[in-house]
This record gives sequence, structure tokens and C-alpha cells, in this order.
Amino acid sequence: MDRPPYSLLLVDDQSIFLEAIESLIEHMPEVKVVGKAQNGRTALDLVREHKPDLVLMDINMPGMDGIEASKHMQKASPNTRVIVLSMYGHREFVLELLDSGVGGYLLKSTNKNELMAAIRTVAEGKQYIAEELRALAAAADKNKDRDGESKYGPLSSREVQIVKLILKELTSQEIAHQLFLSAATVETHRRNILHKLDCRNIAGLVKYAMERGWGD
Repeated sequence: MDRPPYSLLLVDDQSIFLEAIESLIEHMPEVKVVGKAQNGRTALDLVREHKPDLVLMDINMPGMDGIEASKHMQKASPNTRVIVLSMYGHREFVLELLDSGVGGYLLKSTNKNELMAAIRTVAEGKQYIAEELRALAAAADKNKDRDGESKYGPLSSREVQIVKLILKELTSQEIAHQLFLSAATVETHRRNILHKLDCRNIAGLVKYAMERGWGD
């Protein structure tokens, strides 16, 4: 007897996009949509309730972004595999999610055939990375240090704190005072943040942070 269809949760803050994806999934008899959500928190609740085989999810959403949501989902339902479908191909986005163990990463510029191929590949327990991003992922593997950590890994919680304070236009001295650090330590963190995110200057950092919704 054939196995039952793979259960799939769709997550995107745009309802028209959810409907478009669902209409494509209808042509895949091996997949069944069991729920839809328009923000990360609702999606996490649905994962806890349904324990779906797959989640197809955008990154940039209100409340809880897709990066944070995917990490919580993998803890709440270890057998659920997440496929990211996003307009962002930024290196840090991609590497952070691949390092966290997502099953796939697609750009929203993908076509129907690639979307279906990704769903089938991830459902079979393999990883699928958009063709445009495969060179980036391969380069990341070459940039692993001896401990297996990526040189361009995600920001630490302290670095995220500092980015948020930079967005509030605090100086290094003011940040140091608020976080009980020396100004020199804050400057070191700032340089490391720019390096990790491949940003040339603070303007680039602000653009990146706003894309993540850190300015809310």
C-alpha cells in the first residue's frame, strides 16, 4: 500500500501568495496541505498541533521571522522539515538557515518545476538548495574552521543587541555604558558584525537589519 500524502504547512504573510502556492500543490497528489499561517507565531502553533512532514515558509514575516520560527519548529517537531521560500538571497540569511538544519532554501523567483522538485526532494529526507545559491553554499563549506563552524555564521546574541542599539543611533560609548562593556570592545563587535554580514559600512548594516525587521 502506498504511503499517505506528505502533510504540508504553508506560511507567508501574503494571502494571495499562499493561495497561489496551494493551487500548485493541488497538482501533487503525494502532498496534502494541512494548514496555512501568515506569521511565525501562528505557524509554530500549527506545527505543534499537526506535526506536519513539511513546512514551506517565507523568512520576512511579522511577529516572529522565519529564521527564528524555523529553529523553534525543529525543536517542537524534530521530524518536520522546513523549506524556506524567500525573496532574499543574502549570504547570512542562507548560511544561518542551512546551518540550523532546514531542508531546503528557494528564492521566490523560482518556477513551478523547481518548487515541486524541492518539495519532493526534501520529503525524501534530502536537502534542496536553489540553483542560484549552490555556489554560495559550496563556498561556505570551504570556509569552515577546524571546529566545523562557519566563519560567516549567524550573529551572537550580544552582536544582535549591539545592532539594535546602533539602529537607535547610540554611539559606541553609549552602547558600552548600557551593556557594561568598554568602548573598545564595542568597536571590536562592530567590526566583527560588518565582517560576518559582508557589509561595507553602517549604512549597509542598517539596510540588512531593517530587512530582518530589527528596527520594529
